Amino acid sequence: MHASQTSGLRKLHLALDVVAILASMGLAVLVQQRMQTLLSFVKDLPLFSDYAGLAYLALPLWLVLIVAFDLHTTFERPRPPGALLADLAKLHLVAFVAISVVQFTTQATVNRSLVLAFMSSTFCLMYLQRALLHGWVRYQHRRGQNRMRVLLVGQPTQRMAAFARDAASAPLPPELVGYLRPRLMDGNLSIPPPDAPDMPPCIGPVSDLPTILHNQPVDHVMFFPPCNRPEDLKQELRACEDLGVAASFSVSLVQLAQASPRVTSAFEHPFVTFDVAPKRAETLAIKHGLDPILAAVAIILLSPVMLVVVLLILATMGAPLLFVQERAGLYGRPFRMYKFRSMCRGAEAQREALSSQNEMGGPVFKVDRDPRVTPLGRLLRRTSLDELPQLFNVLSGSMSLVGPRPLPLSEQQQIQGWQRRRLSMKPGITCLWQIGGRNDLEFDEWMLLDLQYIDEWSLGLDLTILLRTLPAVLSRRGAK
Repeated sequence: MHASQTSGLRKLHLALDVVAILASMGLAVLVQQRMQTLLSFVKDLPLFSDYAGLAYLALPLWLVLIVAFDLHTTFERPRPPGALLADLAKLHLVAFVAISVVQFTTQATVNRSLVLAFMSSTFCLMYLQRALLHGWVRYQHRRGQNRMRVLLVGQPTQRMAAFARDAASAPLPPELVGYLRPRLMDGNLSIPPPDAPDMPPCIGPVSDLPTILHNQPVDHVMFFPPCNRPEDLKQELRACEDLGVAASFSVSLVQLAQASPRVTSAFEHPFVTFDVAPKRAETLAIKHGLDPILAAVAIILLSPVMLVVVLLILATMGAPLLFVQERAGLYGRPFRMYKFRSMCRGAEAQREALSSQNEMGGPVFKVDRDPRVTPLGRLLRRTSLDELPQLFNVLSGSMSLVGPRPLPLSEQQQIQGWQRRRLSMKPGITCLWQIGGRNDLEFDEWMLLDLQYIDEWSLGLDLTILLRTLPAVLSRRGAK
């Protein structure tokens, strides 16, 4: 895991801990009030000013103790349930002593039962938070949704073997796609070291790198000796740059002082990394954390609308309700995208006959008055109601609310060169293309808007796009 990703996950952990602590303060008051009705010896609640003042001092102290006990590194170093419980118990014991000292120093009058209720709440919420987050990350990792796919380049020496071994033993190990042998080994297929069972197979020479990046999803390319001199691999670096795939070069520790452009660490091995428009990992973590939450809220709020659409489809077109298609996701990962069905049955089989009527440039297929679209389907498309099932794609993690629109696999495979860098961000339901004219734009304009979104991405840009999407949908500009 890269240092920037590690930093982002740690900050996300601390932010969630702040939420848990604030929630525990409110829960403690509710528990105290309930205890008063059941137990006569429980004292009244303290003044709000005393409680708020103590909470104001306790919050930063609590965060310092979380870092001191290394409890903000659950993702990098997951603990067994027993070890996590023990560490949380130690944290709360020290925190209780610290809160007592703060209370004594400030002379704040706070009931011991209130403190006990607060600490019990924080213990439960912090444990539940870590268990749920860690379980979700492992579940996504098992599905391959967030599992990093790494391609190695170089001679299978002990250095490469050590990296493969350490990566395989990581809490969330990457998938090693294989390794590409250097040019000097084209006539000599060396066998990996016998003591390296985690070494991936050789899948070709380094000259195959552009083809492999085009044909299968790869998140990161890591170069080892003798392929660890960037000046000798300009073509391979350009192939990585075109697709927005990060490229890292293994270096010896003695070379770190002269490494350029930036030194990173992957599974405790040093690399020099070239990355296109690097983004702050902590803000990306916030984006990906908010996506399923907002999608779940949207599904609940829009469920009556979706129910009406379902009934209309059943009444006018019959089953199936959904159109399911394989689309290209992050770095080309295939996933099943859902839409409400807007065409007659067997529409895909009729596509070839309509190819001469295609009105979009590039590999994308669009027909203005598509005879396959039903009257209800035309209404669903013009109002974008057919896109609503993609909220479930966002909920599952295969899509984001905002991001480049995913293309069918057959169309995405026809895109070449710099335009493929659109795959370096998770696809979304809406993006600059949707609010900029949709089908009224030329294909190259669409691709440029996607790259503009990637290069200028921020949480503020996502919010702006979401706020402008509804007026764009209501105006029906470019909808077909």
